[in-house]
Amino acid sequence: MADEIQILKDFVEGKLSDKDFEQQLYTNQDLEKRLSDPDVNWQGTYLQNTTAYFYLIEQDYKNAEGRLNAHGTVQLFLSKIGVEITAFPQKSDEYEFILNTSPKYIDADAGFIEQHILPKDKTLSKSEQKQYIKQRYTELFKYQTKPPKWVQNPEWPVKNNQPLFFLGQIEIKKSDFFHDEGSMYLFMDPETEIIDIVKQFY
Repeated sequence: MADEIQILKDFVEGKLSDKDFEQQLYTNQDLEKRLSDPDVNWQGTYLQNTTAYFYLIEQDYKNAEGRLNAHGTVQLFLSKIGVEITAFPQKSDEYEFILNTSPKYIDADAGFIEQHILPKDKTLSKSEQKQYIKQRYTELFKYQTKPPKWVQNPEWPVKNNQPLFFLGQIEIKKSDFFHDEGSMYLFMDPETEIIDIVKQFY
């Protein structure tokens, strides 16, 4: 199964594209068999109730998060079977860049970010990319006076690939209606003018 190991090494080392690796997962039966090896001990890892193969085919290779997950899983698999590799840092660097350029009050899906936020022009410098991304977030995630101050993780609603308009938030106090304190966030769909409410509690 040397060829299958080489495919995995090439993917981790950046010699095999994400698209070609995904194609191999669906067409290469020997690769599927290798990644489904029951003798690999996954106890104590996120793969303990599945196989590396099933985890890898569930990933979305069209977004940075899915690619990073796949990259890390193949690295882990190779490590488990004693194969030394030199990991290509592009996947983690790409994902870190996306995280670092996202406003703290927004936690958009990685697929949405790639489709609607990131620049298509790959020749832009890092500073130009950051400027473009900042502008796109401002254009898409609009608010009336100021952005939401989330009690927990951001939950900005997106419907039909369109972020809702943030109207404001209301503080929630303990009462007969609420057992905990928190905030209520009001969002409006610009097309239907229907109000969506997100509740978060401490």
